[in-house]
Amino acid sequence: MHVFVNIVPQNQLDWACLSTLVGELTSQHFADASFNLQLPADQTLTPKQQHQTTVWGLTVNNSQTALVPHNYLINLRETDHVLPGALHQWAQVMAKHTGSPISLAAFDLSEDLDTQIMAYVADHQESGLQQTYRQLATTTIDDPDERLLTLWSLQSYSVQTNLQNIRQMTQRIRPTGILLPTERLTPALPLTSTAQAFAVLRQGTDIVRLHVPTIQRAMWAEVTPTAWLDELTQIDATQLDVMWQPAYMAYVQRQLNFLLTVAGRKQLSKQAHTTLMIRIKQLITGPTHRWSRLGLLQLVSPRLAHQLFY
Repeated sequence: MHVFVNIVPQNQLDWACLSTLVGELTSQHFADASFNLQLPADQTLTPKQQHQTTVWGLTVNNSQTALVPHNYLINLRETDHVLPGALHQWAQVMAKHTGSPISLAAFDLSEDLDTQIMAYVADHQESGLQQTYRQLATTTIDDPDERLLTLWSLQSYSVQTNLQNIRQMTQRIRPTGILLPTERLTPALPLTSTAQAFAVLRQGTDIVRLHVPTIQRAMWAEVTPTAWLDELTQIDATQLDVMWQPAYMAYVQRQLNFLLTVAGRKQLSKQAHTTLMIRIKQLITGPTHRWSRLGLLQLVSPRLAHQLFY
């Protein structure tokens, strides 16, 4: 089972981050994987960078390879981090559930990784697998590398069939950090998009959730709120069937409320934030509590909302 890793820059390509991510991927020596850098149309590589991508075995703008049937595609931002053993873990799940999309659990880049690992291990300290691993390894996990390896002993996943669950929708349709079976991809849609992931989800009867974190990533809504709103609005809810339309419309309204909460904490300019307020106000469709941010935005102008929320 081949994995096509498609790396898409968040904004302007961060070469240092790309170098780190490629190193994390290639150091795992997973033979059934290929890596591609998908540059935006307005970005190019210098001759030196082109040479380096060749050394890495990294293709550039070769997205057609991802459409080969019976493989898997995963989109990553160059700022993501892949934990040791991730590719092998993914392959194990792919082999057992061929054709199902696989949602990956993730740590958060905004918090210290070591702290998150220790908290994760502590939450699962009664795991029989972890106890076995501890007997085979050392009795303590003071070494950072040992903590990473400990995650292997906690490997678990579940097959989920409640696909319209609003609470879990983000982890199922985010553009990055989810393994998509290539035979279900829609060529007319961007590979790295919520619309693509949503189209894959709608075609199946289940999705696999790999519970052990194998990737670090920042949330789209918090890091790039405007881009996340763009992704959500690329899906035309009016064209969805009766099974998906209510769930997706309700999910979008929840995400609008979430965007109002997090966008003010980010370094958006006044103009960008006000524009975001205007767009969100235009998208509010259902009744909301007046004391919520979404409800308040219904009652005031976007410019006043900017003063209140920012």
